[in-house]
Amino acid sequence: MPRILAVSLAMAASLTLAGLPRPAAAQATGEATAQATPEETAQAFFDGLSRLRWTQVSAHMHTAALAEFHLISRQLVESLRGDSILIQLYDASLGEWENWSSREVFERSMSGLTRYARGLMESQVMTDFRVLGTVAEGDTIRHVVYRETTDHMGTVIEAAPTTTLVLEDGVWRVRENAELAVLRIALRGIPIGR
Repeated sequence: MPRILAVSLAMAASLTLAGLPRPAAAQATGEATAQATPEETAQAFFDGLSRLRWTQVSAHMHTAALAEFHLISRQLVESLRGDSILIQLYDASLGEWENWSSREVFERSMSGLTRYARGLMESQVMTDFRVLGTVAEGDTIRHVVYRETTDHMGTVIEAAPTTTLVLEDGVWRVRENAELAVLRIALRGIPIGR
């Protein structure tokens, strides 16, 4: 009888704990790993992009893609405009910036772009993304075809580009697409002077 009671108590405790909210870091990781397919990962990435939820976007990005944004940011910070970039774009000191991960640099860069390149970011909000299908390239690369529809003041613009996902540590991650290319160009040309 004591064994049955112990099992019952353990089950009750696990059910109680299961209902507790998870820490933010665990939620972000769980969000990325719960997306088992390339299609689900791409759609979650696009959903975050269309809502300007940069933590959701970065949670689905490949580390190499995040590293590219970190490199661009480093080039900006080390340029003649570096002090202005640190103050206006990041509201941080060089010491603070140097301690940020590539993920943090991406998220803070995109938040800064949201302030300084409003038209670009608002166009993302008015764009609808819908995954259409996937083309496999070997075991670790998938090209997800998606429909991108933007309503720009009554003019509807449609395209069917692809996004490339790469399997990283057992999780599909967005490595490259047209939106990331535009965001890299926008970050390089951030309109902050000295």
